[in-house]
Amino acid sequence: MDYAQIPQGEVLDGRFEVRRLVKSGGMGAVYKVNDRLLGGKTFAVKQIRPSADPKEFQQAKSHFIGEIGVMQSLHHPNIPKIISSFFRGDSFFFVMEFVDGIDLSAYRKQHGNPGLPVDKVVGWAIQVLDALSYVHERPSPITHRDIKPSNILLDEENNRVVLIDFGIAQATDPADGWIGTPGYAGAEQQMGTPEPRSDLFALAATMHELLSGVRPRGFEFGTLENLKVKAPEGLQEILDHALEPWAEDRIPSAREMKEQLLALPGLSIQGPTENREHTFDVAADALNREAIVPGLKELIQRFGNECQTPYIPATLSFNRFVLGALTSFELVITKDDQRESIRFEEKQGLLAPVLLGEVFPLENGSPEPVKAIIDQFATDYEEFKNSSWQIL
Repeated sequence: MDYAQIPQGEVLDGRFEVRRLVKSGGMGAVYKVNDRLLGGKTFAVKQIRPSADPKEFQQAKSHFIGEIGVMQSLHHPNIPKIISSFFRGDSFFFVMEFVDGIDLSAYRKQHGNPGLPVDKVVGWAIQVLDALSYVHERPSPITHRDIKPSNILLDEENNRVVLIDFGIAQATDPADGWIGTPGYAGAEQQMGTPEPRSDLFALAATMHELLSGVRPRGFEFGTLENLKVKAPEGLQEILDHALEPWAEDRIPSAREMKEQLLALPGLSIQGPTENREHTFDVAADALNREAIVPGLKELIQRFGNECQTPYIPATLSFNRFVLGALTSFELVITKDDQRESIRFEEKQGLLAPVLLGEVFPLENGSPEPVKAIIDQFATDYEEFKNSSWQIL
C-alpha cells in the first residue's frame, strides 16, 4: 500500500508537529512528532489506511474507535502507551509513546551469528510474556495476533523490549480472513479464530528465529541441536509445546510459559531497568479513574447545557474541560511526566491560565486534593458566571 508521505513540519490534529518519517509499508506509516501542547514532548504517530471502500471504511472506523479505547486503558512497561487518536481523510491515526530502539529483526541481522545468545532471547521473551499475561488475563482478553521479531522493539539502554502494534491489528481488519504473518500464526489463527494461545505460538516462532537465524515457514521448526544452538536443558521442550499447530495442545497460558522459562537452568538473564515513568503512569491513571473522571462527570451533570465538554477522555495527558456562560471557562489538566505531577489550570475566556493546583500521585494518591481543586473550579465558575450576567 502506498502512502503519500506527510511533510516535515506539518501539524496533525492541531498539536503534533511531524519531525520525520520513521518507517512506511504494510499496515501504515509511522512518524516521529513533537506535541506542541506538552512542550514539544516526543511521540510516535502511526497512520493506518484501512480501506478505500466507503462502507468498509465506516465499519473499520467504528471498530477502531472501540479497540483504541481499550488500548488507551493499558499501562504496562512492555506495551507502548497510546495517548490519543484521530481521523484525517481516509486514514486513522493514533499517538503513542516513542520508543528509541531497534526492532529485533534488524537487531538479529546486525548482531546474529546467525542467531542471538540464548540469555538475551529468553530474557526478552520473559518480558513479552509478562505483557501477554497482563492483557490475556483481563476480563475481556486481548490477543495481539501479529507477534514477530519486527513487532518487538529493543530499548538497548534500558534493556527493555516493547511489543508494538498491540491490538491495533484487531481494530483495522479491512477484509474477511485472518490477520497475521505466515510462519508465526497457529492453525486456529489461520482458520480465522485467534485466541490468547495464538500469541504463544507466535512468540515461540519468534524465539526460534532469533536463536537460530532461520525464518519460520509453515509448521516445521528444526531442533535447536540440529541448528547448532547451544540451549539449556528444557528449552527445546518449551518451544515444542508452544509450537503445537493447534491451540488446545499448547502451553495453556503466558504466565505458565513465563514460569517455565524462568526455571531454565544455567542462564544469566538481565531484566529491564526500573521504569519510573511507568510507575508514575499507573499512579496517575488510578487517580484519574478514582477522582478526576468522577469529579468531571459531576460537573457535567451539575451544569447541564452550560457544559461544552460532552464526554471525558479515556486517557490523561492533556485534557480541556470547558464550561460556558457568555464566554468559555476552562479547566486544563496536564500530566507532567518530568515533574511526575498532574497540573490543574483555570482559564477564563482569553485570559492566561492560572494554576489552581498541582498533585503528585506518587507522593499522595488520595483523591481529596483533586476533589478540592475541582470544587474550587466550580466555585470560581459560579462567581465568573454571575459576574458576567450582572455586567449585562
